[in-house]
Amino acid sequence: MRRLLAALLALPFFSFPAAAESLTIALSTSDIRIDSDFSGDAITIFGVIERDAAAVSRIMPYDIAVLVRGPTESVVARRKEPLLFLWVNRSSEIFTAAPSYYALSSTRPLDEIATPETLQRFGLGFDNIPLHVAEPAERATDPDFRDAFIRLRKQSGLYSEFAGGVDFIGTSASVFRSAAWIPSNAPDGRYTVEVYLFAGEVFLAHRQATLNVTKVGFEQFMFEASHNNALLYGLACVLLALFTGWLAGVIFRRD
Repeated sequence: MRRLLAALLALPFFSFPAAAESLTIALSTSDIRIDSDFSGDAITIFGVIERDAAAVSRIMPYDIAVLVRGPTESVVARRKEPLLFLWVNRSSEIFTAAPSYYALSSTRPLDEIATPETLQRFGLGFDNIPLHVAEPAERATDPDFRDAFIRLRKQSGLYSEFAGGVDFIGTSASVFRSAAWIPSNAPDGRYTVEVYLFAGEVFLAHRQATLNVTKVGFEQFMFEASHNNALLYGLACVLLALFTGWLAGVIFRRD
C-alpha cells in the first residue's frame, strides 16, 4: 500500500517532463507615441534560446516565428456590384475580433518550420488569421471577403509576412533578432509580441511581450473629441469647412 501511494504521488512529476528549451525576449522599446510628426517607427525584437544543461543536442536546427499583433476590432468588408450603370456596395461581411495590425516574421517559410495544424493553432500566416464572421453558423462564409480584407490590409501596410525576417546572431544559433515596422496609420492600443520556437516541425517554447502604441498631443485630442463628443465634433468640422470656403473666396476674389 505504501509503495502504491508513493508511486501515485510521484506520477505527476514524471508524466510531464520539463521542456528542454525556453525563451527570453526583449524589445528595443515598449512604448511608441504617435504625434503630428509621426511617420512610422521600427521595433526590434531580441531573443535568446536557453537550453537545459542536461538536454541532448537536437539534430534539427531551430526555427523562430515572431508575430506582432495589434488590438482586435470589428470590420465590415463590402463588395461592389453593378446596378444599372453604377457600381454600388451590395453584399457585405462583418469580421469580429480581427487584428488591427499583423506582422509575422520567420526564419524560413512557414510550411517548412511547422505542420499546418500547428500553424492554424497559433494563428501563424495569413491563411490562419482567426477572422470570425458575425453571421449565423449555418451560413457559409464567402472566402472572397476574407481575401479582399487581407489584401487591403497588406496594401495599407498593416498586414505583413516575411519569411527570412528572423536572423540568428553569431555562431551559437541561440541568439536571434527580428524587426517590425509600425506605420503612421497604425491604430493605438496594446500590441502583443509573440515568439514561437520550433525544431523539426515540433513546437518547443513560446514567449510573449507587450508593446503600447498611444496617441499624444493634438492627435489624442482630436481622437477623443470625435469619439466622446461626436455631435460637437461634426458641427465644428462643418463650420471649419464653411469658414475655409469663405476665406478662400475672399482671398481669391476678382474685383
